[in-house]
This record gives sequence, structure tokens and C-alpha cells, in this order.
Amino acid sequence: MFEYIKGELEAQRADGVVIETGGFGYWIRTSMTTSAKLPELHQPVKLLLYPAFREDDVTLYGFFSEEERQLFVTLIGISGVGPKAAMSLLSQFDEATLIKHVKNADAKAISRTPGVGKKTAERIILELKDKFKNVPMPEQDGASVSAGATEKMQRQDDLYNEGINGLLGLGYAYKEASDLIDQVISPDMSIEDLLKAALAAASKM
Repeated sequence: MFEYIKGELEAQRADGVVIETGGFGYWIRTSMTTSAKLPELHQPVKLLLYPAFREDDVTLYGFFSEEERQLFVTLIGISGVGPKAAMSLLSQFDEATLIKHVKNADAKAISRTPGVGKKTAERIILELKDKFKNVPMPEQDGASVSAGATEKMQRQDDLYNEGINGLLGLGYAYKEASDLIDQVISPDMSIEDLLKAALAAASKM
């Protein structure tokens, strides 16, 4: 019924965008992965769509690529994984990283996603391990990353995402928010310090 939407990007928030076309503004939920690829506000944009129907509501989910949309459809086909959890997973991981965690049976990494507990993570691995078993893993140079280094990178990714969401909540566009966070982020920062530094940087622009 809904394949895609083309229009002008009118607003962008942490959990979605407004696209205006034909005199109507459509609220579309998106992942952070898609948000990072969108143009500036008031520029033309095209998103692939997946509609979720309920008795009293229709929610549109938007995707920058067909690969992301298909992964979303796969995830919501798993018992216990609804559209909200699937979008949270797509915000937390790109496709290659999520597949890697499934192939490694790394429920701990998957369960770091907001709204996804350990049992759900284990179910995702159980349902998808056969589907992804023949997908090649990205090669790594040298020895594999140590657990400590992996956790450090995960903490920085979490901090980065929290910072972006904080600035989006204050009315910044995604590109503005990501540029500011990139300028000031440091792994040892608290989210409060990160937002203060980002706002200080914004005041100097």
C-alpha cells in the first residue's frame, strides 16, 4: 500500500521526521542509521516505507535503503520484537554489526539496545543464526579486538547516541547535532558534560 514517499524534509527529531508532500506533512519514524543519511532541512528526500496498522492508528516507518527495510521486516517477524524494538536495534547497530553479533551469539551486545532484554536478544540469535550463517564476516587486521576495547567503543557509541538525541530534543537538526558532538566528544565525558560542551561550541558558531 505504501512503498515510498518523496517530498521535502520539514522537521527531524530523535525518533523520526516530517516530510511534506502534496500539501500534507507525514510523520515517519526512522532509525538513527537513516537519520544520519538525510539531507538538510527543507531539502528533497525519499524514504522507503513500511506501514504498521493497528485498530485506531497507522504508523509509517521510513528507511534510507532497501537493506535496512528488509532487516526491519525480518526483525519484527521474530516473536517478542515489535516495530519499536526493531527500530531501536537499527539505531544501535548497522546491518553488518548486528549480523556479526548474531553469528557470534553475542546476546550481551544485542541486549544493550534500549528495549531489548537478554531473553529477546537470545531469541533474535536463535531465529536468525541460520539465516545469516553463510553471510561472510568482515575481515579484521591482526588479532581480534579485546573485550575491554570492545566495551570501550560501545560506551563511546552509547554516549554519542545520547548526545545526538539530547541535541535533537533541543531543536537541533541531525546534521547540526552530529557535527557538534563530533567536535567535542571524549570517551571519559558524562552525558551532561558532553551536552554542555556541544552547546558551548554551538554558541561560538
